[in-house]
Amino acid sequence: MPRGTFDRSERRARTRAALLDAAARVYARDGFDGATLDQVAEEAGFTKGAVYDHFGSKENLLVALLDEHLTAEIAQQVALFDPVKETSERPRAGADRWMQELHEDPAVFRLFVELWVHAQRDDRLRRRLVTGMNAMRATLKGFAAERSSLSGLVPPDEAAERFATVMLAVSVGMGMVALLDPDHVPQRLFGDALAMLVGAAEQSLESRRALGARAALGAGADQTSGR
Repeated sequence: MPRGTFDRSERRARTRAALLDAAARVYARDGFDGATLDQVAEEAGFTKGAVYDHFGSKENLLVALLDEHLTAEIAQQVALFDPVKETSERPRAGADRWMQELHEDPAVFRLFVELWVHAQRDDRLRRRLVTGMNAMRATLKGFAAERSSLSGLVPPDEAAERFATVMLAVSVGMGMVALLDPDHVPQRLFGDALAMLVGAAEQSLESRRALGARAALGAGADQTSGR
């Protein structure tokens, strides 16, 4: 590759990263509605044209910012997940870390809530947000499937996906309540809730069936009873 092409690509990547960092500060300070692309450009030390060149709109910039955060969050959760741990301890590392980050820097989650509200009135934006949520769902689904295989259970694919959707919903809901009323959301509460969900799914045939599962454990129990 010619040196000039490489240099332009590298410079473009640095500019994009600087704009995202500036957007994070501006959006955290002024919110999505209050922020402008002029402010982001000024914060980053670039022209407004540079922001348009990289992102096209304020909405696209916010989606890109949250995509960056989500990518980092997925990588962190994958690194923290240990399927060999006991049921009660397995979800805690990732859950506790997520709650700690929410407590230390709630701005990113607040922006997610703002994006969610705007997405209710903008179908294109909703589809972009769904794509990001699906990436997190796929990660959680992978955790569920991996643990199930180690437990000797072979639930259908739909059960792992539904369980991942429940975990995703709990994480979003817990975050919203924590932002509104942090005194009633201890840092370990999210991990406690996930431990209960995982424990119920692994130990209760009815819980697995409620998620669409027909687990191998249930079939084994039927065979033992002669049915």
